[in-house]
Amino acid sequence: MSDTDIRSAIIGLGSSEEGRGGVHSISYCHGWAHTATSGIELVGGCSRQQKNVDDFLAEFPGCEGDRNYRNMLEELKPDLVVICAFATTREEMVMAALENEAKAIWIEKPLALDLPTAKRIMKAAAEKGVRLFVSHQRRYGLPFEWFRDASSKVGIVQGGDIVQPMPNFLDFGPHLVDAALFALGESCSLRSVFGAVDWSETGEWHGIPHEKQLLGTAHFLDDFRITVEVGSDTPGKSPILRIHGSEGFAELHLSPPPGAASVFRASYAGEEAIRCPSTEENFHHGEDEALYMKRAVVDVVKALRSGGSTRIDVGEAYRGMEIIHGIYQSAKEGRALKADEL
Repeated sequence: MSDTDIRSAIIGLGSSEEGRGGVHSISYCHGWAHTATSGIELVGGCSRQQKNVDDFLAEFPGCEGDRNYRNMLEELKPDLVVICAFATTREEMVMAALENEAKAIWIEKPLALDLPTAKRIMKAAAEKGVRLFVSHQRRYGLPFEWFRDASSKVGIVQGGDIVQPMPNFLDFGPHLVDAALFALGESCSLRSVFGAVDWSETGEWHGIPHEKQLLGTAHFLDDFRITVEVGSDTPGKSPILRIHGSEGFAELHLSPPPGAASVFRASYAGEEAIRCPSTEENFHHGEDEALYMKRAVVDVVKALRSGGSTRIDVGEAYRGMEIIHGIYQSAKEGRALKADEL
């Protein structure tokens, strides 16, 4: 891409009420990150609800608003399209962005609701030479970098645990699986998955049902596994992420445990003390609600200029999707599934 500003537009603005920038309207987090970063210009935002458009323009007066994403894409021709709308509609929005000459597309997690859809999205973008990114911006947070670095300091990695203390693995689970894969590195290759799911009570998310409880395992070629437990009936004292090594451990918590200076704790090989370095950065962000997103945007802008890779390239998100959807599919079929069956 040229040295001129990258023009960006966001599809799916959400509410401006309390919680904006987070679970209710991640679009604000993107907006704050784009407007704080040199080399990128936020030019458009789209929502089906006029109030959402009006409120977003009040926060970001330099961009144009629309209630029809196809009109916005055709008129503005943004270089970077950010898709924050519900996962059920993301594929058609990706295709529309590709039709309107987008150079890159940034998709909120999960990339898709099933692996065939994810594969179609990735194939269509690759055919047009368009970069795909997925919002796993926690990879830019200090606790997550410490967790990654610790995986090489605990002896031989023997396994890991993911404990999600609420239902709906497809919603919050991508964050946890991605953090585990970030720590284990790109070289770890999935061998098989196994899962069991309790559908006796279901909720609704993005218009689809979600489970009450889930258990799963993901086995890797390097002879270690990750275990997964999801649901409200999980051990409350457990960290949400833990790596077991032959000579130590590393873990992440949703909130700092009692007496801890951060959400990260570790014991390294050859050391007796438990490490818990101090930082105001937490599982979601820092005092700045868009901190991790800002760092991600800087990396994306640099990559679009140089052609280099980022921490949130689509391939990494797809690796996590294989585990998540593999566990669901294994439970449905009542058997373990090999990676090449996914």
